[in-house]
Amino acid sequence: RDCRRWIDYVLNNINKDAKIILSGVSMGAATAMITSGFEDLPKNIIGIIADCGYTSAKDIIKKVIRDMKLPANILYPFAKLGAKIFGGFDIDETSPIEQVKKSKIPTIFVHGDTDAFVPMEMSERNYAACSAENKKYVIIKGAGHGLAFPVGRDGYLKELRTFFDPIINK
Repeated sequence: RDCRRWIDYVLNNINKDAKIILSGVSMGAATAMITSGFEDLPKNIIGIIADCGYTSAKDIIKKVIRDMKLPANILYPFAKLGAKIFGGFDIDETSPIEQVKKSKIPTIFVHGDTDAFVPMEMSERNYAACSAENKKYVIIKGAGHGLAFPVGRDGYLKELRTFFDPIINK
């Protein structure tokens, strides 16, 4: 919902005709994907860049617990309870993968093929679930978590230009 507030701020205080591309890395990508499925988004949102985004908080939390060699199915309920008690929110309220199913916004999914934190398979699943007619999945060779841009800068920028130029220049 914070992302939606930033959109409203831009449109109400900076430029009501702004063309906005929501972009994020990891949790930021998850935020952009979640926002993409909101029903009341203004037409100013012309695209999404989702760089190494996970499918759901539940999926990534369980993956991290398993990486620590602990029982994810036993410990996840405690993480969920902690979020409710200390953060005041339900981890399972929404998820990126569920929201992109509702999204019609052009979306480019980017992931490094050596990401050891968020598995590349999560971006593949988000891409497959996305309902946007205009979508693309880009793999950056040799890039770890959150490092697709610095590792593959030229290719990354080329992919963004190719994807967004026709949208921006409409």
